Amino acid sequence: MPTSPSTTLERDIGARLGAAGVPGCCLAVVDPRGVRWQAAFGHADLRAARPADIRTAYHLFSGTKVFTATAVMQLVESGALDLDADARRYLPELPLATGLTLRSLLSHASGLKETLRGFMAVYFPGDPEPTTAQALSNYEIRSRRPPNTRVEYRNVNFAILGEIISRMSGLPYRDYVRQRVLAPLGSGADFEAAPFGARMATGYLRRWDPTRALIHLRVRHVLPRLYRGRLGGVLELNDYNLASPSIGGLIGSVDAFAPFLRAHLNEGAPLVSAASARAMQTLVARGKAGIMSREGVGLGWKIGRAGGHPFLNHEGNGAGFSSELRLYPDAGLGVVMLMNLSSITGTLKLAHAVCERIYANRGAIPS
Repeated sequence: MPTSPSTTLERDIGARLGAAGVPGCCLAVVDPRGVRWQAAFGHADLRAARPADIRTAYHLFSGTKVFTATAVMQLVESGALDLDADARRYLPELPLATGLTLRSLLSHASGLKETLRGFMAVYFPGDPEPTTAQALSNYEIRSRRPPNTRVEYRNVNFAILGEIISRMSGLPYRDYVRQRVLAPLGSGADFEAAPFGARMATGYLRRWDPTRALIHLRVRHVLPRLYRGRLGGVLELNDYNLASPSIGGLIGSVDAFAPFLRAHLNEGAPLVSAASARAMQTLVARGKAGIMSREGVGLGWKIGRAGGHPFLNHEGNGAGFSSELRLYPDAGLGVVMLMNLSSITGTLKLAHAVCERIYANRGAIPS
């Protein structure tokens, strides 16, 4: 019996992941009707030899920013927020420059300086859940240049947006996203690792990875609770949660994130209007904000081009995990890819290559 196209594609992706030393990976391919194909590779936990499966949960990290942007657009539609109002209207106590708007924050044209300590801050199952105000206090709010002059990827932009969502919606950020973004999709994603139990993948860091150096430099006090042990050339991590939820706090499986991509392929329904979805996917500021998406930024989405075709994406990378959310608007196709290994560039370039392989073979994927 001849090998099916999807089996051939699965073998190719598995070989790429194996060559890159990725312990485990799950991916799903979606179109406007739903999930077309999904697959799991490798192990959710190496020491226990627990295989990854479609319901294995991973940290999404910065892909969460598109969920935050969607929440902002919902509040714009309700009249609670104005994209072109100065952010000081909503957070008057912050030293924000005149002309720094919500649009500036969403498109990474704020001109603010990054503070890595805020990005790296974590807490553990059983600890009190930090508020977005507490998370924002980990950042030093300081301008590097005037707003709207240059695209520079900054986590602090979305930490500010998370607190604005909390204040203007009357709900804590996590609860707002759970109720207004995740629930309408029937998504099982969450901001806490504990509810996933044995479904949670173990995160791994290569001993020489730069992410490890950042952890030691910025949040050294958490090391005794973060590191579980060594296994060959990797460090195993214990379960943890990101203290700044709006920049990268979501955790879930590919089947939890696939409905979000489907919504954005369906002109935003049921989350936002078609006009809001188009605004999110349209170039707002030109400049490199991603590893492979180098054309510019919309409202939350990054914009790139490969092989003559456009794509929208948001990658994610942090301690022990990497991810990719991607849309191919010309093909009506979306890809979510989750891995339990972090690498500032390696896993994200791998995700790009896998997505492009899927795009090139899209006609062979069962509908």
